[in-house]
Amino acid sequence: MGKSQLYQPIDVQSDDGNKSSTEAEERYGLLYGEVRPLPRHSKLVRALLWLAAIIGIIVYTAVVAGTAAFTAYRFLQKNTLHGTRFLKSPANDYITYESRVMDQFEYDNEKQYFTDPSPEIDANWHELWRWSIDQNIAIQPELMEEMGRAEEGIRFPDGTYFGSMMVFHNLHCLKNIYHTLHPHYYGMNKYSESERAQHKEHTEHCLKMLKDAVMCQGDPTILTMKWAETGLRPIGNLTSPHECVNWDRLMEWVVPNSRNVFEDGMLVHPTRGSYNTPSLFCRLPRGDGG
Repeated sequence: MGKSQLYQPIDVQSDDGNKSSTEAEERYGLLYGEVRPLPRHSKLVRALLWLAAIIGIIVYTAVVAGTAAFTAYRFLQKNTLHGTRFLKSPANDYITYESRVMDQFEYDNEKQYFTDPSPEIDANWHELWRWSIDQNIAIQPELMEEMGRAEEGIRFPDGTYFGSMMVFHNLHCLKNIYHTLHPHYYGMNKYSESERAQHKEHTEHCLKMLKDAVMCQGDPTILTMKWAETGLRPIGNLTSPHECVNWDRLMEWVVPNSRNVFEDGMLVHPTRGSYNTPSLFCRLPRGDGG
């Protein structure tokens, strides 16, 4: 065999003719594995381009996420049937919740509403809603229009509309049933036949509305069972905390938006004139006004 050939670098051609490998390396160092540093301004440009790309990605992601969140919110607002207060009420911003354990019975160290009737019991009910004021609220014209109730609504002199809140109607119904349990104290034993029939109808209305209200709220608080200290049957442990509306916070909206409908000129029937006798309102919370 002949002598082995030694490796010889290939000459690099240029427009000016042949160059030696050393000259080519000096000019085309990158081809021979040499990485020459970029000028300082090129590094700055590259860094700025990377920074711009990262900012662009962040902004794009934020826009897409924000759009998706807003779209989901609008969809849920229009289509979902669950969640806290998806129906509009002017008091929605005043709805806050608290944990509360409910007692099974009324005790001597707290206000009572359902023990034997007395002036104190009646005063407690009156204070609960301040019957002539807090039960009656002013509704803004915009909400009445949105609800489709403006045409039939009763307008106050200041342009707002006469209304109430269902929580007060339900309390009214409880009070009516309490009265029914004590007919002699509240004079129901003296009712005429037509008055007894009307009161019976009213009480049935209240029972129906309260049943619907309880099912509407659907309190999911867990009721556990335990063995009674006496006897062989299980009993419920009713001390589980409930998620309850903070009543004082709700009243922060109710009180300033209440109206005293018994003031002269507050309620004027379009054909029958002014109504300002409190006795006419004893059954106002009923849907038919009776």
